[in-house]
Amino acid sequence: MKHQDHIAGKQVLFIIEQLRNEKTFIRMRLPEDDFEQLTIIDDIRSKGDQKFFIIDRPEGFSEDIAPEHGKQVHFEFTGVDRLPYFFHTLIFRIDPKEIWVTFPESIERKQLRRNFRVDVPPGTQMSFYKNGVNIENQVINLSLGGSFCALVRHPLIEKPDLDIASGDSLRDIELIFRSKFSEPQRLKIRKAIVVRVEEKPDISETFCALHFIDMDKSEEKALTELIYIMQREYLKKRLHI
Repeated sequence: MKHQDHIAGKQVLFIIEQLRNEKTFIRMRLPEDDFEQLTIIDDIRSKGDQKFFIIDRPEGFSEDIAPEHGKQVHFEFTGVDRLPYFFHTLIFRIDPKEIWVTFPESIERKQLRRNFRVDVPPGTQMSFYKNGVNIENQVINLSLGGSFCALVRHPLIEKPDLDIASGDSLRDIELIFRSKFSEPQRLKIRKAIVVRVEEKPDISETFCALHFIDMDKSEEKALTELIYIMQREYLKKRLHI
């Protein structure tokens, strides 16, 4: 289910303070200038009755980009609950090393955690047994709720049809994350359902989408952490951090 939570009042201050205290990366975007960058909240200050949060002035942020105060700026971040948050507000003051930003009236939280997908590192695999044969998959993207995979032909299977169809129930699935810096990390999924199969005759590939329906709580927590790490790494590469 997809919906948004509207956060206002004292909870806005609580969230901004949490972002400052934990030095959480937030994505800053100026929609009118096609500018975006990662930054962190350094401080919270008041001027009269108005509150502001202070961010580092990002590299590449010049007066040519934001020549006037009062310019609209958008922010996005991932909360401690692993859900995406976003809000928009106005730039109040631009100093040589920092930017004053007015507190937002509200913050929106998207309830999309189980549907949020990330591309996975090369070499990420999934395996399961079908008709007594171990079938390997190259994972393309992944979410807490499921995955999209390219099926790898098993040498014992001579015909191209892997006998995988929508509605099939798969058990004892293993996700394998490989890294050149550490030993492979393995996660178990007790049960999944095939929700879509796509044949690509032009490249002799079969793709399938799986929905995870039974995982141990500890495995689900580990998968959540991995998705969060991959999301942050993707954002850093995209923004050249």
